Amino acid sequence: MLGAVLDYIARTNLFNFIIFAGIIGYLFVKLDVIGSLEKGTQAVAEKIDNSKTAKEESETKLQTIEDKVANLENEINEIIEQSKNNAELVGGQIINDAEKSAENIKTNTLKLIENKTGVLKNDIMKRASLASVEVAREHIINELNNNYDLHNKLIDESVESINGVEL
Repeated sequence: MLGAVLDYIARTNLFNFIIFAGIIGYLFVKLDVIGSLEKGTQAVAEKIDNSKTAKEESETKLQTIEDKVANLENEINEIIEQSKNNAELVGGQIINDAEKSAENIKTNTLKLIENKTGVLKNDIMKRASLASVEVAREHIINELNNNYDLHNKLIDESVESINGVEL
């Protein structure tokens, strides 16, 4: 009878299910899934607490900034009023000095622009020259690599030019 039950279990999917359930149970215990879930839950709870703390700090900072901004408008109005009074006292002189300064700044700026333009032109020419030399070098190397006879011709011409030199 026990042999018939074992034979029946072996032929059915129940045996496979029992083996599968045993493996899953072993892995569940071995990998400490519950502990991992608890750690993950704790980490999420800590992040939520940290977020709440950060939110409260941000709200406090926001309130402080809003208070400063509210006072800032009054301070700006006071400064503007004082500036108007000072401007009326020395207005003519300030305007004359400002016009002279503006003209000097304009003149100096134009000179600076001319100088920078020259520097940039020189830099561009230098870069263009370097790029041209690099392109020429690459072209010569490619030609020499593509035509081996050019190597020999170049060597022969170099030897001939050395032979003509007298010491």
